Amino acid sequence: MSSAQFEVGQNADEAVKKVVERCKPVAFNVSPCDRRKAEDAVCNVYQNAGLKPPSYFVWFESPFHGVISAAMVSKGTKSVHKQVVTDFRNHCSARLWRLIEEKGDKHWWTTVQSKLTPALKRSFATVPQQVRRAVLASFVGHVGPGVDNINLEQVWGQLAPPALLTKLVGQLCHVLPIEITQPFEEYDDRPLTSGLANSAMGQFSIVGYGNLDAELPFYDITGAAGFRVPDIMPFFHLARFGHYWWPFEDVCLMVDRPERLSLDQEGLLHNAIGCALRYRDGWETFAWHGTFVPDRFLEFGIKKDVTQIFYEPNVEIRRMMLEMYGLEAFIKDSGAKAVQQDKCGVLYRQHFGDNHEDIVIVHVINSTPEPDGTYNNYFLRVPPETLSARAGVAWTFGLTADEYDPIKET
Repeated sequence: MSSAQFEVGQNADEAVKKVVERCKPVAFNVSPCDRRKAEDAVCNVYQNAGLKPPSYFVWFESPFHGVISAAMVSKGTKSVHKQVVTDFRNHCSARLWRLIEEKGDKHWWTTVQSKLTPALKRSFATVPQQVRRAVLASFVGHVGPGVDNINLEQVWGQLAPPALLTKLVGQLCHVLPIEITQPFEEYDDRPLTSGLANSAMGQFSIVGYGNLDAELPFYDITGAAGFRVPDIMPFFHLARFGHYWWPFEDVCLMVDRPERLSLDQEGLLHNAIGCALRYRDGWETFAWHGTFVPDRFLEFGIKKDVTQIFYEPNVEIRRMMLEMYGLEAFIKDSGAKAVQQDKCGVLYRQHFGDNHEDIVIVHVINSTPEPDGTYNNYFLRVPPETLSARAGVAWTFGLTADEYDPIKET
């Protein structure tokens, strides 16, 4: 993150915009980590927190492998995330605000911070949480936003092949001493159990984010204005040279950066023609505006074959296929029937068989002409039980058909 001067009191939105744009190249960096410099930064973080730097570093090429390994390492040594990240960052934050209060600029900086948080969320701040959900989706094969509600204890079947744990155990044992690796014997040559998977998901609460660290931009903008907290600098070095990292006593697990990261305008993982996130060991995830999807959804995005919508068994994926295909095109290409018409529009229905709900769409023509004299057309998907165009339009306003009066529409 580069340095630039900010005038305290200037337009806060402009200041936030500048710092977010400066941070994006760091957050979206898809080149390999500089491993030596990243390790040096970790050592400095430990030292600044008053701890002995780790003697052992183990690198992984995806957070999927890293988080499973962190769960295994936690059996042989303790996490020091609280000391080197949580407690130390709280100390740095308190020191920063003391500096700000001494200058009498607390109100302006509070405003900047309140504006910076949502701006970062729309940029990259939610990526770590999305990666966590992507790992969970890799365990359960679940599609849709409800993946967070999955209980791994209730997932039937093998969550990962025995070869995966054997590989990770070998990688850890090659670097770490026997006193740390001895508990790993129970994992070698066995499939991933729900217990270990649950432990792995818990490791996301004690991981450092490196270049995706959304707390650093505020230190960046305040530092550019002269409020410097030197102890925080190793975290900036980690952002520049590293990625995810798990700090343990005498051990640090580190993850190399992805080779592809694709987001939409809201900062959600998204790619209509390929994987949205891919790491160097081949672990990847497909996503459509933050919802994890199988690769067949991307095949549909390329071919745009309406028959695939009919044969898609997953309701959530079918919904997204419709969104991608477009409701107007779907009506035309699917043979949907106009079943009712009134002054509010035309109601179309497409039957999907006895085991799937119908798709019902209202075609509305805006009653108010545009400046050029044309009328805008709207296509709205409405609940399958909708019986009239009026009821469908009313539903979009949260009203019943009897309550809806288009003359009073604002």
